[in-house]
Amino acid sequence: MPSQAARSAASRRELMDAAIALFAERGYHATSVADIGAHAGQSRAAVNFHFGSKEALLLAIVRHVVDEWEEHMLLPELERAAASPEALTDAGFGAHRRLLAEQPTMFALHHHLMAEAIGPNPAVKDAFAALDRRLRDRIGELLGLARAAGAVRDDVDPGGLAGWLLGALRGIAQQHLVDPSGLDLDAAYGELKRAVLARVRP
Repeated sequence: MPSQAARSAASRRELMDAAIALFAERGYHATSVADIGAHAGQSRAAVNFHFGSKEALLLAIVRHVVDEWEEHMLLPELERAAASPEALTDAGFGAHRRLLAEQPTMFALHHHLMAEAIGPNPAVKDAFAALDRRLRDRIGELLGLARAAGAVRDDVDPGGLAGWLLGALRGIAQQHLVDPSGLDLDAAYGELKRAVLARVRP
């Protein structure tokens, strides 16, 4: 028989899964704690019991998105790539496209949470600002290594290019989520890769 701690952890996971699905579908403000409890097959008091508040649950989800999605999926793909622009773009864009196909709900949630970060929720804003800084710094480090190896032009600013790449990839994902059949992903990723390589190759 599972221990109380194991049952509590399972209940928390069920509530997070329910909130992820509902936040991705409806948004944060249109989802109540009662909705989350019902979707998870638990009581309306379950969110407050396990997390303390709806906002605390949201922050737990933000940490989950950061840790499981970008930190553990996207960055490892980049870090496994050789220090060359071609390998980095192939690894990064390939991982992004694969995740977009396999986990559209997580992408939708990510964009809902980004909107929340721009709004009046300072805790979510701080969490996403820290995430973006880490991503820009890590991608910038990889580009810096490629530049030191002579594979990237000396006048390329790694941090600036990293910011451009994050914005472009999020834009592709957002357009695909809004209109899946309206954007040619092969063309979008292909043009982005060609633009990046044209900018960085010596």
